[in-house]
Amino acid sequence: MAFTLRNLYKADIPQVSNIEREAFPTVWPRSAFKNDLSNPKIKYLVAALLHSQDAMQRDDGSPDPSPLDPIPLRLIRSFKDMIWPQPTPEPPTKDTPLGYVCVWLLREEAHITAIAVKESHRGQGLGELLLAGAVETAMHEKSRVVTLEVRVSNISAISLYGKYGFRRVGIRKAYYSDNREDAHIMTTDPILSLSYQRKFMELRHTYIKRHGPLGVPLGMVSA
Repeated sequence: MAFTLRNLYKADIPQVSNIEREAFPTVWPRSAFKNDLSNPKIKYLVAALLHSQDAMQRDDGSPDPSPLDPIPLRLIRSFKDMIWPQPTPEPPTKDTPLGYVCVWLLREEAHITAIAVKESHRGQGLGELLLAGAVETAMHEKSRVVTLEVRVSNISAISLYGKYGFRRVGIRKAYYSDNREDAHIMTTDPILSLSYQRKFMELRHTYIKRHGPLGVPLGMVSA
């Protein structure tokens, strides 16, 4: 089973709100998704099932960047079609959200505020896809680093973030209101450095080999 990413549409809000309630039952107030859509500093991506016909061709009709291409060339090809969400009445019905990620673009820092996957589709690579899409979005916006918070007990998430170069740099005491659990503050090295970009592209190709082709590059908009 393969998945793709696209921007959040207004019509997605009920489904994404349900995913938020399922993943974060104690969080209040809930995210103001409708208001956030008009904020250029807040970016939402949703993950959806990739249908076989969508996998036949990239959004722009071009082949996926070759792993043999030089890193800067691959990044140019990867980013050249990224755009911010355009007004659209509603997404195709086949693109029902299965997960989402929210990124706040704060000057030189991109802050991932939430990653959530529908319970019925966890363990299928969606969390990694959403994380990679958030990082690629930050690269496109020329953010210097990406940061996030994670429960100190969430070993699987900490492992995934470490895979993408996030390091523990601090603790937020009693950060979570439900049980006053601490949160690790995690951040990347500079994401526009050649070493990080090379690592990211290697992870991207490994993901595609494991989970199948993407309809569009990570973080791109699916029309």
